[in-house]
Amino acid sequence: MLVLNLFEGDNIMTIKDLIKVEVDKVQEERLDELYRVVQKYSRDEGPKSTLMDRLMQIQIDGPEDFAANFDLYASGEKRV
Repeated sequence: MLVLNLFEGDNIMTIKDLIKVEVDKVQEERLDELYRVVQKYSRDEGPKSTLMDRLMQIQIDGPEDFAANFDLYASGEKRV
């Protein structure tokens, strides 16, 4: 957890502590809006994989000459 060097007396405050302090300052009528924003972040699973990440996970099971003769396999001239 990230800790900031912000001191209140002898206490070190974390980012979470700082967020809680700011939330306490929000007017009651705006809490619903803030709650929806916080929910969005808490549901976020973090960085999503990129297209390249997913493409790199593809594995093709084929004959040894598949890459060299792809056009023949694709046209049906050569079969597995």
